Amino acid sequence: MKNRTIALAGVYQAAVMAHELANSGAIRDQRSWECSLKSLYKMDASSTEDVFDNNINELALGLNALIKSFNKDSYYINVIKYTITLLALAGKLQQRPEMMDDIAKGLNDSKVLQNNEEPFNRDVIHKLAQIYSKTISQMQPRVIVAGQPFHLKDPAITEKIRAILLAGIRSAMLWRQLGGTQLQLLFKRNGYLNAAKQLIGQ
Repeated sequence: MKNRTIALAGVYQAAVMAHELANSGAIRDQRSWECSLKSLYKMDASSTEDVFDNNINELALGLNALIKSFNKDSYYINVIKYTITLLALAGKLQQRPEMMDDIAKGLNDSKVLQNNEEPFNRDVIHKLAQIYSKTISQMQPRVIVAGQPFHLKDPAITEKIRAILLAGIRSAMLWRQLGGTQLQLLFKRNGYLNAAKQLIGQ
């Protein structure tokens, strides 16, 4: 349950940042942003924590969103929608090995665009957004992000949204690989809540 909660928090974290970008055009927590994007490149991680740089503090945004959404905080209505959609898409992606190969190739190609000063520069974000558009966006259900039209018409912001949603898919795939199911979200809510609270308290 601890590992599944960490993975689910990764999905929530991506959903929260997509929501923030769509409504404010900015990311409030740069460390959470980088933690989520780094997880895209941790395909051979030694543990669930290792996917997120062995730093649970950088998943605090996602853990808090999980707790508040499970406690029916109305602010998180759209975040919950994005999270549920990402989990459903991960299930579809598991049945599309050719698409998973395309994503892996795209991620490898994006590595050469990184640099030490700014690993997630505009070129990398553009590439990640392209990967999302050519793969995940082609499946149903689609993640329909609600927000301010001014921000949603800005290509730089929409590319960031797609990039972070790709990170959300990575966490959703991890959650499923760890045995996560939709039914658990209904019948094991207390387990997730307790695990999230313990992780925040570490």
